[in-house]
Amino acid sequence: MKKNQNQLSLILICLFFIPLSMQAQLYGTALGVRAADGIGVTLQQQIAVHSTVEGILSSKSKNLTLNLLYEHHKNLITSGLNFYAGAGVYKTWLNKDENLIEQPTNPYGISPIIGIEMTIAKLNISADIKPHIRVGGTGGKGLEWNTGVSVRYVLAKRYFKNDNWKFWKKWKKK
Repeated sequence: MKKNQNQLSLILICLFFIPLSMQAQLYGTALGVRAADGIGVTLQQQIAVHSTVEGILSSKSKNLTLNLLYEHHKNLITSGLNFYAGAGVYKTWLNKDENLIEQPTNPYGISPIIGIEMTIAKLNISADIKPHIRVGGTGGKGLEWNTGVSVRYVLAKRYFKNDNWKFWKKWKKK
């Protein structure tokens, strides 16, 4: 665990000091992979200015976990370098262990997230801390720390660029 925290710290420092002259392109939809304790697929979708929802499907020791998260993004130095925080829910489907008489039930709960990301051209790279806080089920620990790095390909540019949404302007004039 200490090794993962040291790696995450190094990644966050590197992302922070990337030269400011790089042209960053923000995203509306991004799809990629997330490496943490296991490997997973991540899909991020912008739903409003500075807001995204993210779905992460990951596998670890033949167990499958699904996270659905809301994230609020805040620009740091440039519009392509963001700090984000949010929360959501998770559910894990445990692989049956034939050696156990009583099988644990699949855990589910709350999953806060905090991280940093950089979007350069069509590539979005992020590092985060995403613990799982179990509220139900008997499998797993009550609190599991999860740090990860995601690399996503930008499928679509951002949809919302500022708070002046077209439908809001039309409705406000009436």
